[in-house]
Amino acid sequence: MTPLAVFDFSEQNRRMRLKALSPALTLRELRDNMQFEPELPSQVDTLNPPTEEELHWLREKIDPGRLVIGKGKTVRL
Repeated sequence: MTPLAVFDFSEQNRRMRLKALSPALTLRELRDNMQFEPELPSQVDTLNPPTEEELHWLREKIDPGRLVIGKGKTVRL
């Protein structure tokens, strides 16, 4: 499952900062669904969907019971 966004913290002011955004989500949608305003850098990276190998590890090795990634839910980006 591809995350919708990745954040880190600004070294200058320790505010949460947006680093990357899923192509399935607009910046406006992200901001409309947050309870606070994150710091926005001039350049925000786009997240890549997981590779088949990463999906295999997630589904078969890390969470075969689908306790974390969900049962029967598939999101296609």
